[in-house]
Amino acid sequence: MIYPLLKSSAKLLQKVQYWARLHRSRLGIMAEYRPNGEIRLIPASHPPLVDADNLAGCTLSIRDNSLIVACAETCAQIEQAIAEFLRKAKLIGPGRPTEEVVPFRRMNIRHAHELGRPISEQAKAKRRERRDEAVADRPPARFSSVLEAALAAEEAAGSWLVLADRAKKTAEESNYVDPDYVYQALVDLAHAARHNSDHQGLGMSWAAFLGQLGSHDFVPNSSPDTIKRYHKEYHIRHEGEDLCIGAHIRQGNGSADECLRIYVVQPRKPGDPVIVGQIGAHLPIADRSH
Repeated sequence: MIYPLLKSSAKLLQKVQYWARLHRSRLGIMAEYRPNGEIRLIPASHPPLVDADNLAGCTLSIRDNSLIVACAETCAQIEQAIAEFLRKAKLIGPGRPTEEVVPFRRMNIRHAHELGRPISEQAKAKRRERRDEAVADRPPARFSSVLEAALAAEEAAGSWLVLADRAKKTAEESNYVDPDYVYQALVDLAHAARHNSDHQGLGMSWAAFLGQLGSHDFVPNSSPDTIKRYHKEYHIRHEGEDLCIGAHIRQGNGSADECLRIYVVQPRKPGDPVIVGQIGAHLPIADRSH
C-alpha cells in the first residue's frame, strides 16, 4: 500500500522507530534500519542471525512524499498496526494499492504551529495526555535483569558473541533500567560480526552499521591517554591474551540505572566474534573518573 505523508519524513521515521521499540514484545516485532532509509519489520522469533530478507515481513520506504509499505500476506497484521498508529498520529493519509499511485501534493497548512504561531496550552495538554497514554501502554519487559538479557543474547548469537567472565560479573552487578535494550545491542553486535565475516567487511564503519541496525551509539576507540592511564580497566584476559576493550556502545548518562556502557573487543579480522568485556558501569577516562 501507499500512504501520502502529512508531515516530514524525518518525523515519520522517528515515530516508526518509537512504534517498533514499543511493540517489540507485544507484537513480537524487530526492526532493521537500512542505509537507503528503508525499515524492515520482521517477527522477533526468527532463527538467530538469519538474514531479514529471507523472512516474511514488511518493508517501509519513502518515495515522492509518500510512504510505501510492502508486506508479505502472512504479515498483513503488521501493516495494519503500523498504519493505524501513523494515521492516529496524523502522519499519513488514507492508503491506496501501489498500482493506483497518485502523487500527493499538500495544498494547505492546517495547524497553527506550522505557521510559526505558538501552540495553545490546550493543545500541549492533549499532547501530554497522548504521551502519558503511550507510556502506560508500554508492554512489560522481556528480561528482568541485565545478566538475564546478556546470557539470552549469548545463547541466541551462537559463536558470534562471547561474554568474558568480567562481562558476566559486571552484568550481574548492573541495575540498568532497560535490560531489553542490552539484549538487542548484544544481538546486533553479533549480527555485525557475522555480516563482517560473510561479506569480508561491513562496507562501512562499525559505528554506521550499528547505528542503522538499532540507532546504537557505537564508539570504536577510547583515547590512548585513557587506556594508558587505566590499563587494567581497559584490558581483559581471554584465552591467554590481554585484549583491549576500548570500543563500546554507550547509552545514557548520569546514575547507574540510567547509564549503560557495553565494552567490547572488535573482531580483528572477518570471522572473529565480538568479545564483550564489560556490561554496565562507565569505565574511568583520563579527564575524569566515574
